[in-house]
Amino acid sequence: MDDLKLLQFYHLYTARQMTLHQRRSNIWQHIIPELASESRYLMHLLLALGGIHMVKQKADANRIVSFQNSDTVDLAIIMKHHQRGLEGFREDVSRISPSNAEAVFTGSMLVVAFAFAFLKIEDFNPLTGPTKGRSGAMADPISTNTMPRLNWLYLNRGVTSVIGDQWKTLKTSRLRQILLLQHSDEFWVNSSSNAPSRISHCSPRLLKFADGARQAVASIKASLNMLEHDLSSCSGTPTSQPSPPTTLGWAMDAHNETICILESVYSRILSILGCASTENPTDKEIQLDLEEAAILSWPNLLPSAFLASLETSDHNYFSGLSLVIFAHFYLVNTLVDTWYMRGSFEGEIPRVHALIDSLNESHLSTFMLWPKEVMSLPLTCTS
Repeated sequence: MDDLKLLQFYHLYTARQMTLHQRRSNIWQHIIPELASESRYLMHLLLALGGIHMVKQKADANRIVSFQNSDTVDLAIIMKHHQRGLEGFREDVSRISPSNAEAVFTGSMLVVAFAFAFLKIEDFNPLTGPTKGRSGAMADPISTNTMPRLNWLYLNRGVTSVIGDQWKTLKTSRLRQILLLQHSDEFWVNSSSNAPSRISHCSPRLLKFADGARQAVASIKASLNMLEHDLSSCSGTPTSQPSPPTTLGWAMDAHNETICILESVYSRILSILGCASTENPTDKEIQLDLEEAAILSWPNLLPSAFLASLETSDHNYFSGLSLVIFAHFYLVNTLVDTWYMRGSFEGEIPRVHALIDSLNESHLSTFMLWPKEVMSLPLTCTS
């Protein structure tokens, strides 16, 4: 009975709300269930995704998560489906080839969507704490009290690895519409100067983002440049040197590269917000363009050296600056209004802010004021 509830919920709600694009929606509504009917582990992952959506929808409606509601399948059952799905998924990934590329790619998407939604749910329920109810791909051995949660990010990067490894097969597969994006960065940059602006039609959150994005990046750049200068001159250093000179230079290069990536992602969003295809653009139209521009792909662009700085045990100005940059990437995810993203990263930014505050570096804490202001505003137009 519970499995039937989960399957019905997936078909009635989850599959229809995964994307705003009709051609991609068809994949979630028809192709993925078809693939799941051919694979036991994909069916487990599909049921788990429908289940976590069911729980999250109830949580969003009530503002308080109730795991004993008769209309909601118990979270323990949902997690059991997820764990069984992960077991089969790991086995299939280990022997990935053109013959199972569709299944592995489908499994990757189901796991990542679950991970996004799970960020919000795990904070409310002891079943999903750091040492209970999680293993395998959902496990995060690092204490969430000392470092940001990165398991979702590595899962996201894993999807890209699957696509890259099996591109020849996937680009002609039943899932190809998921992979096809109509517009590149150049499209938005070139179009924004000739199209009417839609900034005035944006939601308060997007409007606040547009108003402060460039200044936020410039301020972080200036701080990083100052840190680099101080370290190179070996005088007035705001923190103890975290590593040998060669390693430090490697880390600084990674951070400079990461700032450029952040600036590029922000510029892409600003171009989208400044490029209206109709005189009175709606929230849906803007969200469609954000999806088409793949603004959530930023985790795949980050240098490994930068990610390593987020997992270091060092607690100093340099590690704090890494967290500041990372929080500004998190802000991108709060601009996307889908059920699996909604509320997840609004909770992660304060978590990162708390880590930064623990360093007692007031200058770094001021960088977090703007992201928190942005995410506190409504993502939909109030008029």
